[in-house]
Amino acid sequence: MVLRSRGKARRLTRRLLPLLPIVLFAGMLALMQWVAGMPVTWLWLKTIVVCLAAMAVVRFLPWDRWLFRLRRGSLLFQLTLFALFVRHFAVILLAEARRALTARSLAAPNQYGKGWFRSLACAVSSFFARSILRAERFYAGLWVRGIGE
Repeated sequence: MVLRSRGKARRLTRRLLPLLPIVLFAGMLALMQWVAGMPVTWLWLKTIVVCLAAMAVVRFLPWDRWLFRLRRGSLLFQLTLFALFVRHFAVILLAEARRALTARSLAAPNQYGKGWFRSLACAVSSFFARSILRAERFYAGLWVRGIGE
């Protein structure tokens, strides 16, 4: 029997923790199919496999070196650039969502007290307003660099 040290177990847990929402989503897909009386398809497994493949591609490909070797204007260049832009904007959205929900939890520490729904609505609306503002800035930056259409 092989015993792992606590440090290795923590590192493994830290690496697998981002997969938890995807696994829960896939499990809910299978559960909803089962509850509805439908045959449980392989959609849940395909969801997890696609997520793992996307994580591996994003993690292990040397995007910066690879992108500059491609001919500018080629289809592969445009697809790679689009994937990088989507990844960049997803990171920005995640940071904005964390910032808005952290501000909400600091402003209204009692989650289900008086006015909890209004504070949550204000946090979500500020999140969307800031996200739209950032998207406009990002698009303007693309135009300035000559990439936007």
